[in-house]
Amino acid sequence: MDITTILTQLNGDKLDWTRTALSGGTRSEVYLLTKENDKAHVLKINKAETTQAEVDFLSTYQSISLLPDLTLVDPGFQFMVYTHIPGAIATSFNSSKNKLMQHLVSGLLNRYQPASTNEQWGWRGATVSTWEQFLTAEVEAAKEILAPCFKRAGLHIEAPVPTKREQANLQPIPYLLHGDCVFHNFLVSEEQLTGIIDPTPIFGWPHYDLIYAFFSSPYDLTKEGFDAAAAKLTVNTSNTKQLYEEVLIGLYQRLAICLKHHPADWLAYLEVWDYWTEIVDNH
Repeated sequence: MDITTILTQLNGDKLDWTRTALSGGTRSEVYLLTKENDKAHVLKINKAETTQAEVDFLSTYQSISLLPDLTLVDPGFQFMVYTHIPGAIATSFNSSKNKLMQHLVSGLLNRYQPASTNEQWGWRGATVSTWEQFLTAEVEAAKEILAPCFKRAGLHIEAPVPTKREQANLQPIPYLLHGDCVFHNFLVSEEQLTGIIDPTPIFGWPHYDLIYAFFSSPYDLTKEGFDAAAAKLTVNTSNTKQLYEEVLIGLYQRLAICLKHHPADWLAYLEVWDYWTEIVDNH
């Protein structure tokens, strides 16, 4: 839908919005909308299925202050408008990483709810029967990217294999997750987490978002740093060994992402592979 047409709908009260283009995803258009004596809003134009998934996530968690509030949703899901959260996109975690991770857990992950109408796992629109199937598919996708590089470099890194999760203390129903908890989707002000944007929803366990966020910055990839945040999770994560196995899977995924999109960070993640492999082996 054309931006002018959308703004015409928004300007029914004859108060014109001033728009500023923001950096969006590969397929989305994003604009900051401002007008005198009113709160700033964000207009996001995207594919209908992508917009609907994001709308469903924000609607489910509308009481969470770290997430924007929906203001207007196109009936055909061609666009949506939500409140603008003050803060700057995080460029790195630096010394505030541990604090941000713990705030992420307390402010978002611990407030996730089971997706009661869904018993499938993984990406919305491409779900599978079990969490292990989802993780296996993620590992295989990463392996396709990494294997040729490892071969050229003479590296021998085995792809981690997800193990069947012990279900004794876990309900078999997945939670609705953000799915893309990475630092460039975090808004910060004075080293405080103020908002989280751009969900790509997944049905799974809350600790997936923690692992994904933890490895989205190459700063402080230690067990102590991860444990400090994981200790605040209120959803049972089964046992420590399985949790660390999924941490290793998250690191493997991040290696592939770095190789494809952030090659400057590659060595930082590669250097901690043996470190995390030893942690898994010792549990």
